[in-house]
Amino acid sequence: GALYTRWGRTTCPSTPGTELVFSGLAGGSHYTHSGGGANYLCLPTTPQYLVSGLPEYYSLLYGAEYRRPLFTSHGHNVPCAVCYTSQRASKLMIPARITCYSSWTEEYEGYLM
Repeated sequence: GALYTRWGRTTCPSTPGTELVFSGLAGGSHYTHSGGGANYLCLPTTPQYLVSGLPEYYSLLYGAEYRRPLFTSHGHNVPCAVCYTSQRASKLMIPARITCYSSWTEEYEGYLM
């Protein structure tokens, strides 16, 4: 099977063999801070915290928000859904394409944000 994240959605496609692992909110490093990760994370809405002190060096996570005039939901959280499909052996996100290469099957489509 294959796991993939649907950004901007809280559900998975109703494709046979596809199920929701969890839905959450997009988050990542602050754009002015150095040392954090480059990719967004789909963070669960019910996190579990490790009870211990902070390490000497660490980076903070911040929730992502819609901030473009294109969207009417200015300043709102970005939802995400982590999906699992048993019908696929692997997954690949191809930016700047609206069709799959031959022998690949489209799982979902959307804007790359």
